[in-house]
Amino acid sequence: MSGWLRVCAHKNSLGERRSGNRAGITCRAVSHRIQGRDFPRNWMIETAHLIAVGDEVLWGETVNTNAAWMANFLMSFGVRPTLHCVVPDAESAIGQAVHQATEAADLTVVMGGLGPTADDRTLDAIATLLNRDITIDPRVFDHIGSRQSHAAGWQNSIRRQARTIAGATIWMNPRGQAPGQLIAVNGRYLVLLPGPPHELQGIAETDMSPWLGQHTRGPIHRETLSVFDLGESAVASHLWPLFEGEHPRAGIYAQPGRVDIRIETPDSPAGRILQERSRAWVKSRIPAPVFELGRESREAYLVRWLSSRGKRVALMESLTGGMICSHLVAVPGASQAVAGGVVAYTDVHKARFGVPSEVLSESGAVSEACALAMARAARDLFSTDIGISSTGFAGPDGGTEENPVGTFYVAAVDVDGEVVRRRYTPLDRQSVRRIAAHTAISAAWELLELPTLLSI
Repeated sequence: MSGWLRVCAHKNSLGERRSGNRAGITCRAVSHRIQGRDFPRNWMIETAHLIAVGDEVLWGETVNTNAAWMANFLMSFGVRPTLHCVVPDAESAIGQAVHQATEAADLTVVMGGLGPTADDRTLDAIATLLNRDITIDPRVFDHIGSRQSHAAGWQNSIRRQARTIAGATIWMNPRGQAPGQLIAVNGRYLVLLPGPPHELQGIAETDMSPWLGQHTRGPIHRETLSVFDLGESAVASHLWPLFEGEHPRAGIYAQPGRVDIRIETPDSPAGRILQERSRAWVKSRIPAPVFELGRESREAYLVRWLSSRGKRVALMESLTGGMICSHLVAVPGASQAVAGGVVAYTDVHKARFGVPSEVLSESGAVSEACALAMARAARDLFSTDIGISSTGFAGPDGGTEENPVGTFYVAAVDVDGEVVRRRYTPLDRQSVRRIAAHTAISAAWELLELPTLLSI
């Protein structure tokens, strides 16, 4: 039945009866034609569904790092993952997930469930779904046998892991036992890989990589532009035409204090031109600094910039509680640029470390005047070139009519000038603190007139 997939009961080569009902799929003809299209010889893989198999993954006992690694691996070939899912060690669940995936995506990658024990059921589910026999591949049997200690039960263990789906292309496992298997399903592709990450990656790099090179259009160039001084909704409101189109493909990814705009184009001359135009358009639309960080962080760049000029920074923090200093000293070599810092959480300790009492009494601890006084006091206390500070109401209590909970001030000062910023972010306590830390770095950036292009 060309273009169709029949799911029904049958016997495999091991004499085991495979039942469609056992897989949780009724015995019927299932349409597997791809929108009535015939596949030309030059048809390329563009989309993928990733399926992780395992109770331990589904229950959160094992983190699904395979999906993240495989997604990045596929993206390097221009294949876009459109779904990640996790299913239990149950044939019905595996079969249903694979059936749906092979109807929706050009490539389905199933990760896990190929081991030597009875609860490794991926192969059985796939055999039932595809109505194909399971055979023992002698090459795989010999390959595994040469790599395994011959302890009690070794032959049964090898025999189970040497099982393959009839018609599959076998990819030997260079780092373990169960092989990878490539199966053509009516013009689309199904790849089965073992669950241990080092084994999965070994097969992908050794055999899957050259195969993808022959069946894909090439890598996708991904660029990330970062904004630290606007929230997600504000960035989205300025860039909505970009996110509604497909050329280039773009997305927005937010965390407290940072919004990333990711732009994807083909890694080709035309794609690079589109990337340049998109980057320029984004910068023209956003009313705040837009950073191109690459693999750099602002903290690492700041530490390196200060060190190269023999300059040092000190900090006085209130609501961030040392978070800004922690970000800076996490950078290797920070001792060349960071002199120290203090957490002055109460008014008493702000005054103790050099904030004038009249500033606290007249303007209050959460004010522009206090933020500036704290930055100056930190600079004087540690005899540094630059002082940075933070103060505010992180919540859930506190706040005033003028400065409600979620309001904070940060400042950066040096001998030539000062920058102070006020922001109101009505979020949870920890988000307010993280945003304040990012904003303090932005204040130092503005004070020192540092570049936004760090990826060169």
